[in-house]
Amino acid sequence: MRYNRLILLLLLAVLLPIVSLGHTQPRVDVFNPQGIVKGVRQVSVRFSEQMVPIGDPRGLIDPFDIDCSEKGISRWADGKNWIYDFDRDLPAGVRCQFKLKPELKALSGNGVGGQQDFSFSTGGPSILSSIPYEGEKIDEEQLFVLTLDGEPDQESLLQNVTFSVEGIEDQIGIRIVEGKEREQIFKTQFRYLKPPFPPMVFVQSNSASLMRRRWLSSGAKG
Repeated sequence: MRYNRLILLLLLAVLLPIVSLGHTQPRVDVFNPQGIVKGVRQVSVRFSEQMVPIGDPRGLIDPFDIDCSEKGISRWADGKNWIYDFDRDLPAGVRCQFKLKPELKALSGNGVGGQQDFSFSTGGPSILSSIPYEGEKIDEEQLFVLTLDGEPDQESLLQNVTFSVEGIEDQIGIRIVEGKEREQIFKTQFRYLKPPFPPMVFVQSNSASLMRRRWLSSGAKG
């Protein structure tokens, strides 16, 4: 009899840790989007366990503390899936952070483990369209009108945007057209465009830089 009890105790000593290891905390299985993403309108999250009762989960606690300049509305699609709908498609230059609330628990009563912080960014402005269009013939003083998905930083444009000219190895800098010159071009080329106007930038090649490259490439000395 004592021998049987000893075997039972040994089996319990072996099996109990395995059972404990087999139990995992509830966690976020899927968080979308993450990283740098364009065209964001919705955040979707799936938990590994039932978080809210099946039925009508409206009015229950939101699982995240949200740090984002853009507003939206949250809802539970079902017991495991949480949705956050933004009021609009997010423009460029927006960063949002979602942090699980420390007190958050699943219906089982267990706290949510695993990754606690999630974030994404819509990145810098991207070109939506350009005038002239790709493949059209252009001249040396061609003006380019770029329609963007967000307001650009002029210093960043001047540092990172260049022209490539056939026959000249180096890249050519840009000149941003501003002030009255820009206003006149806008009135002439876009008089039928109705507000609100999208972010637009008017650029040309930096002619002084271009002339200097030509002068150097010709072998001139001075």
